[in-house]
Amino acid sequence: MIFFDLILIAVSCISIPLIVAIMLDIFYAEHKKVRFSLRRTSVWYMFVFALSFIPSVLLVTQLT
Repeated sequence: MIFFDLILIAVSCISIPLIVAIMLDIFYAEHKKVRFSLRRTSVWYMFVFALSFIPSVLLVTQLT
């Protein structure tokens, strides 16, 4: 049950952090006057994904 919950949380936490990471990189690139970078976007994505996924996992594991 916990494994299935973790998979659902991971799937739900994938799309929104991706959109947020792309938007963060666009705003960062505008502010710093540099080009859009997929490498930088992937770093933003890892950061936003960790911020959304880790608390969700902790919450699910404490509830069960």
